[in-house]
Amino acid sequence: MDRFEAMRAFVQVVESGSFTKAAQQLGLHKASVSQQLLQLEDKLGTRLLTRTTRKVTPTPEGLLFHERARAILQQLDDAETTLRQGSRALQGHLRVDVPVAVGRLLFAQEIRGFLEQHPGISVELSCTDRLVDLVAAGVDCALRGGELPDSGLVARPVGALRFVLCAAPRHLERHGQPQTPEALAGHPQVGFVAGSTGLLRPLRLQRDGQALELELPARFVTTDSAAALAAALDGLGVVQLAEFVAAPYLDSGALVRLLPGWRCPSLAMHWLTPTARRRPARVQAFIDWAHALLLRRLGPHLD
Repeated sequence: MDRFEAMRAFVQVVESGSFTKAAQQLGLHKASVSQQLLQLEDKLGTRLLTRTTRKVTPTPEGLLFHERARAILQQLDDAETTLRQGSRALQGHLRVDVPVAVGRLLFAQEIRGFLEQHPGISVELSCTDRLVDLVAAGVDCALRGGELPDSGLVARPVGALRFVLCAAPRHLERHGQPQTPEALAGHPQVGFVAGSTGLLRPLRLQRDGQALELELPARFVTTDSAAALAAALDGLGVVQLAEFVAAPYLDSGALVRLLPGWRCPSLAMHWLTPTARRRPARVQAFIDWAHALLLRRLGPHLD
């Protein structure tokens, strides 16, 4: 039994939900796929799949093995692609999608280093806080925060981005400095619509295991984090901002951190790429570079 091919067959069966579909996608006979799975289960000493006449579903052990096997196969494919194609593959056009603040404050300032390192690659950077269908839009990779979509996208975690609650001195002169979460009841907020849900992001606070969700009026709502920052700086209301975005304004006094004893929930960040047996080397090179950039620039602001 070729262990890697058996793992690949198992992953394909889980993701297609069918031995027949998996065999077609792998270019094998259904009996061969079934035999590989039986041998894999014997090798591991546990049942990975529950089979019925209508469907195939992974067992709890199968779910765990699927996650690990998929990651191993992706790493193997990436290594093979890099070795096979070598430096000649590091050319072509890349389409990348990232949140507005990250694109403007990090990537636009640093992308020259990547382009100088890889002169054969060109990059088209889209900056949006809305969800993007990577396959339909032809996007090679995207940086996204929040819960992962229920899809076959390949995800690489970056870390959890910290947020802060703040307001401009102009706003606090008008509404007062709140000392408790309850005191925020009289404050308007600059509302932000999350791209992952299309809904107004709730204002949540945490401390010592206690969690609060506050409803504040929002006369101004936006889907653009840069617009939310500008409105907050103009004194329009309290706002939740990514800590790395707010940091220079907090340092200068243009914004004031509110309720420092409380924390806003962090937001998990991931690199997402479409499912593909072999990721192009130029995409892998960009993700590796961008991942290192995020850890270097955002490290102090990640959980």
